[in-house]
Amino acid sequence: MTLLVQETDVLIVGCGPVGALTANLLGQYGVRTLVLERALTQHNQPRAITCDDEALRIYQSVGLAQVLDAHMYTCPEVELVGASGEVFARLGVQNADFGNGYPALRFFSQPFLERVLREGLSRFPDVQLRLGQQVEAYTQDAEGVSVTVRDVRDGSESTVRARYVLACDGGRSTLRHLAGIDMVGSTYDEGMVAISLLLPHEPPAISRMVCDPYRHVFVARCAGNELRIEVMIREDEKPEDMVQPERIRAFIAPYVDPDRVTILRAATYIFNRRVAARWRDGRMFLLGDAAHLMPPVLGQGLCSGLRDAANIAWKLAAVVQGQADAALLDTYEEERRPHAEAMLEASVNMGRLVLTGSRPVAFVRDRLIRALDRIPRVHRFIRDLEFKPRPLISRGFLMGSARGHRGSPEGTYFPQPWVDVADGGQVRLDDVLGPGFAVLVRSGTQEASARAAQVLADSLGASCLRIVPPRKSPPQPGEVMDREGKLDAWFQQYGMDIAVLRPDRYLFGAVRGSHLSWLSVALRQRIQGPLRSRGVPALSDASVG
Repeated sequence: MTLLVQETDVLIVGCGPVGALTANLLGQYGVRTLVLERALTQHNQPRAITCDDEALRIYQSVGLAQVLDAHMYTCPEVELVGASGEVFARLGVQNADFGNGYPALRFFSQPFLERVLREGLSRFPDVQLRLGQQVEAYTQDAEGVSVTVRDVRDGSESTVRARYVLACDGGRSTLRHLAGIDMVGSTYDEGMVAISLLLPHEPPAISRMVCDPYRHVFVARCAGNELRIEVMIREDEKPEDMVQPERIRAFIAPYVDPDRVTILRAATYIFNRRVAARWRDGRMFLLGDAAHLMPPVLGQGLCSGLRDAANIAWKLAAVVQGQADAALLDTYEEERRPHAEAMLEASVNMGRLVLTGSRPVAFVRDRLIRALDRIPRVHRFIRDLEFKPRPLISRGFLMGSARGHRGSPEGTYFPQPWVDVADGGQVRLDDVLGPGFAVLVRSGTQEASARAAQVLADSLGASCLRIVPPRKSPPQPGEVMDREGKLDAWFQQYGMDIAVLRPDRYLFGAVRGSHLSWLSVALRQRIQGPLRSRGVPALSDASVG
């Protein structure tokens, strides 16, 4: 027997990190959101352990970065160790600066992350989480989607009626299977056994990849006193044998005293390089692992899912609020697929470099990279992680719908420096901008153009900030002081006066003051009115417990 229908604007299936983050983002815009999770309790096993500066900036956008950042560990350096035991390259993670206001690589505890994300939902009256709910089927029409849901506790069924459905239900996505969408790519023969340990003292600061052709090992300090050791499973070994107690002791013994640590988890996994053939079935969209699976070498699996969430959430809010046509949602896959595929390929290529099983290849690799590292340009490329694909949108919701040329600013991820504000404090730029669109006006822009920029911002429900250079007196309300000069350098680089940032902080477009009307027309063709959002208090440690 099917029970009465529950109606909502957006249904999210899966309350892992991607689903929970998406719900926080939608809650910030006041979108009625229902989250269904099959499990009855939160998953408390350590799985994902790394996030990057983009991920932290996304957490910041919903007031969660401060509490999360306080419980993360900044990795100063990753050593790449060859078969001889000598270091052949160093990734200077602590020194890499991509302009987002956070360290390039942080280690965290996934159970704590999920607890914070779920606690964050309590701030939003329009967001509801239901546990123990398994999706069985869905149908859709021109107005919405009807989803049949079974309660895993008693088998009772109910129907949820939603305008849109988001599949955040992982690599074995039920919704993707129901939609008949294939995952295109391959699964590797190799796998890893991931061992999470709790030490009685702080682990070593430096993380290392032991790139031994016989058996690759990754050792990393995580949050608190946790240590992760990941060991390659060879083709002639069975995964189930690798998690036996005696094998685990043998694997960790070179790095810690097995008798003085607590084993939190030991589990095997395999490598995938797969992307969904399409990320959408009508009103149903795939996010995170449901849309793409990549090798863990660069730690970008979860980060890519968070980027999906940040991209689609504000677009759904604009459509649900009636401020944008549903065609805006067509830009989700158009914008996200190319970057996800680039990150997947970068992960695969890094894997080929560090995971080779050939001793001759490893011998040449170690010596070649060590020699090339003496060249300053190559040294910077390796040390500063310049091989990591930059966040960039080439086509989609941009002024002109596409980047004008290779050097144009549209579609770039706008930098986030620290700025001085009117109350005398220093904050990261996004904290002043708030949610929604934002308009930035360069110092020295003609007053008539600056006033017109304010009118444009008001029509979008956006913040409008004037960038002022360093001075003795504090900035006035509506101004931010660019103490480090990074914002002025950006405007100088592109020769622009006014910039419009999307809610996800990608640049919609930038113009000289005299050409502001071009920008206004391009925006108003796509956005009909102000994107409504609510002020959301940042979560604190006391809230999480």
